[in-house]
Amino acid sequence: MTALTRMLVALSFVLAACGGGINPLAPVPSEVRAASERALVGGVSVQLETYLYRDFAPTSPVDGKPLIAGLRLKSADASPLPSTVHADSVWIINRAAVWAAPVAEEQPRSDPFYVDLVAREGPKWGPGIEVDVVLLLRDESGNRVYIRAKTQPIHRTD
Repeated sequence: MTALTRMLVALSFVLAACGGGINPLAPVPSEVRAASERALVGGVSVQLETYLYRDFAPTSPVDGKPLIAGLRLKSADASPLPSTVHADSVWIINRAAVWAAPVAEEQPRSDPFYVDLVAREGPKWGPGIEVDVVLLLRDESGNRVYIRAKTQPIHRTD
């Protein structure tokens, strides 16, 4: 990775941390583009499920609220997820535009086989379009693991 690429990637994370995070010019790291739909982390095979939506309820702005990404990382082989596996960030890829954001585990883990995560205040894309979602995980040693969910729809709630 060139110095310019590293700088652009770092800038996209800074923008995400500031609430923007949408950068159609910053390249998506090759590890994100290469992510598969199943991954092995902490010795457990995992997969990613998503529910992406924008709220258009009567109390919302006329053009709807920003994108919310509901994410579920779950065991693909009926093994419990190691408690030492943590999600770090998410990339929502809409053609050339990318939203990079930190994820949060807002509720305590209630089931050993999955963990629910959320990223808030995204772009006002969709509803009715499909995007790719890539989640960055870290194991107890700090190793990075990327997992993808392809062609995920952005829903509308009213």
